[in-house]
Amino acid sequence: MATCKSSSQTGLDSWQSRKSLSECLRYSLENKMFTNVTFKVGREQKNVQAHRQILSIRSGVFEAMFYGPLAEQDEIVIPEVEHDIFEQFLRYLYTDDVTMDGASVMGLLYVSKKYDVKTLEQKCLTHLLSSMTSDNVCVILEQAHVFDEEELKEKALTFILENGDATLKSSGVTDLCHECLVKIIQAEELVADEKSVFEAVVAWSERACKKQNKDVTHENRRQVIGEGIMHVRFPLLDHKYFAKKVPPTNMLTDKEIIKIFTHCACPDENVSPFNANKRTGVIREDKIIIQRFAGLHGGFSCLNNKDHGIMFSVNQDASLLGFQLYGPCERTTANYDVRAFITDPTTDDVIEGSSVTTSVSVAAGTTTYDVEFPRPLKVSKDKKCNLIVNIDGPDSHWGYPGRSTVQNGSFVCSFFKCQKSKHGNKLNLCTDVNQGQIPGLMFLV
Repeated sequence: MATCKSSSQTGLDSWQSRKSLSECLRYSLENKMFTNVTFKVGREQKNVQAHRQILSIRSGVFEAMFYGPLAEQDEIVIPEVEHDIFEQFLRYLYTDDVTMDGASVMGLLYVSKKYDVKTLEQKCLTHLLSSMTSDNVCVILEQAHVFDEEELKEKALTFILENGDATLKSSGVTDLCHECLVKIIQAEELVADEKSVFEAVVAWSERACKKQNKDVTHENRRQVIGEGIMHVRFPLLDHKYFAKKVPPTNMLTDKEIIKIFTHCACPDENVSPFNANKRTGVIREDKIIIQRFAGLHGGFSCLNNKDHGIMFSVNQDASLLGFQLYGPCERTTANYDVRAFITDPTTDDVIEGSSVTTSVSVAAGTTTYDVEFPRPLKVSKDKKCNLIVNIDGPDSHWGYPGRSTVQNGSFVCSFFKCQKSKHGNKLNLCTDVNQGQIPGLMFLV
């Protein structure tokens, strides 16, 4: 009688022999070995084969689908999940291994909720909480709203309010639903220029018309935004900007425009239902200017092939509004092109939202002038930062001697020699704690 010899008896390795459990499962999935269910996935309904028993062990939803009283057939159609997302999902079910990024995390969150895989769902939420940026946070907020994830929704909303200007200028703002948009633009804590709020509302209304298959007309834009338009604080806009930019959109009626103009001319006039109060997230009275130098000198060259820099840290959490630069030596009006950014000394990464490029006309006799970042930047207690500034223009004043520690009440700012950054030019040799440009830093504390 013939006998069947095992692979160990014949001296040959089987595909299973040197693999762990997860490696065997992954191999069987990728090579479609012993599969007994087929999914038709995505808009193109691509075939994906798997094993009923393994899926049922990992998901109660799959268990009900395959072994419950209403068990489904051999082919299951899932058109709303992209093919690559579903394959990543299956790989996690077989191996507990998943690699997610900004492009895949939302799809994985959806499919993990659809099939009630809590461990993957939590991984997705953790990834989203730790990877918010001004470019993706609106999408995260909207998904948190759809999935009713309150913690994620709260964190995303807080991030948006603290980074209002950058977020409202991102393309993601047009993906928000009406409810989420209104929640942002009505918030007192929103840190944003009112111009950014208005322009975001205009962009959102145009996209909303297209989503609803409506012509992008003035009437339809006002109709889709509805009473949300009242949360734009039009009385706070620069008067020239309001006159040039707002009426042409026809987002406001003639009566509303006249009411706002009347209030601008006569602030005592009632402007209701519009809000003329500054947002608490923008207006702060505790502005502190830290002055580095005790003396002033002239003849400092401002050449765009050299950078000026200083490293600093503060003794408490604060927001950095911007910095000061010295004006021209000659008593004539001077024009300067300024480019600046802040880096993390430990990684040399440019801190998001810290880049500013501007042209400044400085009046004759001006000792210093201010340059502000697009939004106040959060600065953590005892965290060192490199401020790097490139200035192109006439010779300027410069400061000496410098102070390594400057105190304003309980607020203390310490200065250190700047570290060279790969993102800029060679640092000017005269830029140090003791002498150079960048005479002041402006904080909100």
